[in-house]
Formats: sequence, C-alpha cells, structure tokens
Amino acid sequence: MVDPSALLGAQALLWLVLIAMVCVVIALLGQVRYFYRRIAPLGALAPTMSAVNELKATELETLSGDLISIGGMNSNGKSQLLLFVSGSCPISRKMVPIAVDFTRREKLELLFCGDEALDAQKSAISMLGIPACAFVNEATIGRQLGVDRVPFAVLLNANGHVVARGLVNSLEHLESLLRVQETGHSSLQSFMTANPGALAS
Repeated sequence: MVDPSALLGAQALLWLVLIAMVCVVIALLGQVRYFYRRIAPLGALAPTMSAVNELKATELETLSGDLISIGGMNSNGKSQLLLFVSGSCPISRKMVPIAVDFTRREKLELLFCGDEALDAQKSAISMLGIPACAFVNEATIGRQLGVDRVPFAVLLNANGHVVARGLVNSLEHLESLLRVQETGHSSLQSFMTANPGALAS
C-alpha cells in the first residue's frame, strides 16, 4: 500500500520544481528584453571606400537599349534606389524581389546596376529575374559611389544627393537606408555612435 504522506511529498516536490522552472523562464525573458534594448539592430553596412556625396545627372543605356537618367534633379520628385547586384551572388538573387517590393511600397524608383562583361550581365538578369530595361552595366557609377561588394544599395534623393548607402542582405537593411535620412546621419552605425543611449529605455 502506498504511503499517503510519501505521495503528498512527491507531489509537493513536483510543484516546487515546476514553480522554479517558471521563475527561471521569466528571468530569461527579462534578460532577452534587456539585451534587445541594449543592442541596436545592424543597419546597412556603410562602405569604407571614399565616395561622392552627390551624383550629377548621368544618362546611361540599359541592357534593353533604352536611355535612363541617374542622379541629378528628378523631375517627378521621387528618390532613386540603386541596387548593385551580380548573377553569381546568391544574396543578390535573394535581394532582387525584396528590393522590388520595398521600392514599390515606399514609392521609390529602382534601378539595378552591375559591372561585368555584357554577356555575363545578360545571363545574370535572366537568372535574377530583372527586366533588361531596369538594369545598367556601368563601372564608373559604382566607383563613384564606393561600391566594392554586392549586393550594395545607394539611396539618392530627388536632387541627386546620396542619402545613405551600404551593403544590404535583408529588408531591414533597406529600411535602415530610409531611417538614416530621418536621423540626419549617413548610416545607422553613425547615428548609434553619436547617440549611444538611443535604445536604452
């Protein structure tokens, strides 16, 4: 016959273990919230190469043979997002549809750019799903803007000024380019350096 007192003792022990586990979980959640407030989400990684802060109006030919203007005063008042990609880069393939959706939502003009042999670029746009009329193959623009790796995004305002730029591999990185325009800093990292307590609340 089972001793009732032993049974009650076992149940009490189980309850104590359960309560202790709940306390540990609550404590861990508190620590996660604390670290989330202390650690800023990383924005687009700003380049280390020297680059221009304004892109003068430049007329370039797309892979479809059409002429398109980059930089300078945009008559429709829209900002332009230049996304430098490569067909051999798996992250570029990931970023193409993300950039299309992002620019449509934020009402930005989107232009894809590259710097490879023409045949390679034609193969790349087919692989990446980019229409030929939305892609320019021009090395000079990339050098002016300090592009050294891809995928690399540059946000130009309607006057051709470089608002923000950096390596991107997620939607959050693209969104950070718009946020730096609001803060007046050239990158999210620059804003956090100047305001170390911005997220400490």
